[in-house]
Amino acid sequence: MSKKCRTCGKAELATRSETYLYTESGLPNVVLVDVKVRRCPSCGHHELVLPRIVELHRTIALAVIHKPARLSGPEVRFLRKFLGWSGTDFARHVGVDPSTVSNWETDKEPIGPSSDRALRLMVAHGSPVDEYPLDELTRIENRRTPPMEVRVAPKDRGWQTVASAA
Repeated sequence: MSKKCRTCGKAELATRSETYLYTESGLPNVVLVDVKVRRCPSCGHHELVLPRIVELHRTIALAVIHKPARLSGPEVRFLRKFLGWSGTDFARHVGVDPSTVSNWETDKEPIGPSSDRALRLMVAHGSPVDEYPLDELTRIENRRTPPMEVRVAPKDRGWQTVASAA
């Protein structure tokens, strides 16, 4: 299926597989190998064909969290956006001021080791931690209670929480 260029309208876009620097991710070093790109031979306009973009971004996020060094600003921003959080929401999740998140994302200051680990764990968890209301998370550090009893029973080939009591 051929398609006219949306920019110049003069030529049909030619599709070919190529190696593509995926700067649209917000990361400077993501290279997509053997992806389809439609290019206009007349004006140079191009369109990247990305099937399963959510899976692509999940794959990039998993690669980023396995980096052995502290996360860079663009990596923090990519992971925060991957989780679907605003800067303010992310700041509340990790217990910092929104300006601190901004400073991390613009490389004005490095992300702290605890926040770095927390972000990596949130991404490794697989999705935003929606099951914990933000107001509940912000109260955790201010409450001290005895250890809670958790009752767990076998179910099928796994385990199931039966009851929990404070």
